[in-house]
Amino acid sequence: MGERRYLRRLIYVPIIHTDPDLGTLAEGIEQRAKAIVGTSNWRKHKEVVRCYWQVIADYWVGKDVSGCKIFQDGMPVSGTVGEKIVKDLARAGSINHQLIEQLMERGAALVQTEDPELLKAEYFLTRELLESKSVLGRLWTLFRTRRRKGTLLKARDAYISKRINESLEQGETGICFLGAFHQLVVNLPKDIEVITLKDPDTVREYF
Repeated sequence: MGERRYLRRLIYVPIIHTDPDLGTLAEGIEQRAKAIVGTSNWRKHKEVVRCYWQVIADYWVGKDVSGCKIFQDGMPVSGTVGEKIVKDLARAGSINHQLIEQLMERGAALVQTEDPELLKAEYFLTRELLESKSVLGRLWTLFRTRRRKGTLLKARDAYISKRINESLEQGETGICFLGAFHQLVVNLPKDIEVITLKDPDTVREYF
């Protein structure tokens, strides 16, 4: 058997979201998390996430990223509007988007990654869960959310993989910042070499 020849390359960075990434959902998620794991454990979690992102940021120091294409979890547009989203979230304190802003300043280009309609559906589903007040209502919403979220996640994964395949030309390198619960690699063509910066299974086990 001959050695497989890769024509395109993708560096996959499994991410953990921070509060600025979650927008209007952040406060509700934090309140629910504290109620489940306790304030002290939640504070420790935030420190773990901060250190995790520091390691990721350190990896890119001195790397030549000119011409690389950036695929970002939750990014429904590219161009001027996409760049504004990155800058706004970076200014709000998102470590993820601060790193992307730095990569863009060094010659990388942002690519529209997600289907806006799928993102909208997931947002409303999550908001519905967070706004449930009664125990019975919360359980019922949780049951429906888990079923629907699984379907949405598969649809998002298929769309993201399609965008990567369409956007990466021969000889190009992509950088994909995507949550660890996504199943990215299985949907990609075999001529794309995937380099995983962190083990997604380890990140999932942490959660």
